[in-house]
Amino acid sequence: MKLMVLILAAGKGTRMKSELPKVLFESAGSPMIDYVVDSARAVSASHINVVIGNGAELVREQLGESVNYCVQTEQRGTGDAVMSAEKDLENFDGKVLILCGDMPLVKADTLQTFIDKSTKHPISFISVKVKKPTGYGRVIRGIDDTVLRIVEEKDASDDEKRVNEVNTGIYLCDAKELLTRLKNIDNNNAQGEYYLTDIVADGAFAYLAKDEKQFLGVNNRVQLSEAGKQIWIERAEEHMMNGVSILDPNTFYADKNVTIEPDVTIYPNVTLQGEVTLKKGTVVYPGSRIVDSEIGENCEIKDNCLITEAVVGEGCKIGPMAQLRPGSVLKGNNKLGNFVETKKAVFDIGAQASHLTYVGDAEIGKNVNIGCGTITCNYDGFNKYKTIIGDNVFVGSDVQLVAPVTIGEGALIAAGSTITKDVPADALGITRAKQQNLAGWVSKWKKDK
Repeated sequence: MKLMVLILAAGKGTRMKSELPKVLFESAGSPMIDYVVDSARAVSASHINVVIGNGAELVREQLGESVNYCVQTEQRGTGDAVMSAEKDLENFDGKVLILCGDMPLVKADTLQTFIDKSTKHPISFISVKVKKPTGYGRVIRGIDDTVLRIVEEKDASDDEKRVNEVNTGIYLCDAKELLTRLKNIDNNNAQGEYYLTDIVADGAFAYLAKDEKQFLGVNNRVQLSEAGKQIWIERAEEHMMNGVSILDPNTFYADKNVTIEPDVTIYPNVTLQGEVTLKKGTVVYPGSRIVDSEIGENCEIKDNCLITEAVVGEGCKIGPMAQLRPGSVLKGNNKLGNFVETKKAVFDIGAQASHLTYVGDAEIGKNVNIGCGTITCNYDGFNKYKTIIGDNVFVGSDVQLVAPVTIGEGALIAAGSTITKDVPADALGITRAKQQNLAGWVSKWKKDK
């Protein structure tokens, strides 16, 4: 069977109160339209067409050339939106699966079951029974349980509004039959629009689904939040079933491209964004956010750390309250303590900076110790410069390393020094003014006051 998927994504999303097209609002880290396109690919559609209108160029930019596009020039209802694909439908001999771009929770296996159950019917749609049907089109059945029509909320009578079987907005139709029925509908209704629901008036099969949560249509930011929570919970459960300990699934926020190996432990309020890998034995404590980074085996990410576009080798201890900015690489068994910030800095095996330190644009050798309050002065207001520190160097507290500068292997930098020139291997680098102690000065000063 040839299958075309037609995704309706032209709506303004007025209730979102934004210039951004509704389908581009993110739910659990990805635009809603991405979930729908992924489901379309999963059911092996030969064609994926997306109906665009409001914010069309932004939708094109998001999806690229991986799909085809049809443009709805005026917002005249869902029936009109489907008719914007008229030319594609006329040239297609097969089934058309119509999806809504603002329904990110629908599972591909649900769609596949619907397709399998509905293939022999010229017009089919998914219905579901809900606890609160307000806002949905009601499915009106006859005495013999056949579908008579779908009535939109604004056109429904009081008796019809009490019906709890609703239309989800997902259809499977023979392409030719769909076009024929669309050409016969009108806009004689409360909203003056061409309703896609009217195509069922001449007979249709309703596949009654069981899980109403999948069919949440996002029309406002409250519903957007509900959808995101559901996706995050599902991801947490999947990771837990694969051997990950997540202490509070309700506060676990992971994007779809996150990989977590077994025996990782994640505390509450952890956010994993983009392409993230956490390897086995690692523990991530509360309040940390990791973005597009790889964390090696048996690492400890302590409370309230931010790690972005970084690589952390095995056995590292980070934080609490540390920041690894893009380009930071820890090769293994490193320690970056509280209030340490790194940027484009490579720490070789065993190097550490325990607290209150900034290291940027630097290469740090093996087993280097960087003392409290040390900074690399890498920017002169115009250009960035590099600091290179050899193996087994000890850098004392409150040191300023003014780049470009190289510290040789085994050197020692005295506390309180400002280093502006290279320090040879095995040398002591020190810059201090001579200390003076003025006896009795304090008492005399107080007396004069």
